[in-house]
Amino acid sequence: METIVKNKAPNKESLLDEAYNALLDRLGAEKTLQVWHLLMPPPSSDYLRERKDIFAGKSVDEIYREARKFNRK
Repeated sequence: METIVKNKAPNKESLLDEAYNALLDRLGAEKTLQVWHLLMPPPSSDYLRERKDIFAGKSVDEIYREARKFNRK
């Protein structure tokens, strides 16, 4: 009789974290950043121009709470 074991796929964040650390250990910071930008280019939008729209009507406390929620994920 053969037993089949299903491996649970790692979550996306832990997999990316592991890949990032492996690149960092092997290539160093500068080359890791270059590879990372090839795989996941930074957004093409201009944050300095868009930030007024992004935060329009929000207090500093609201922005802080949203940032805290985002960083907990």
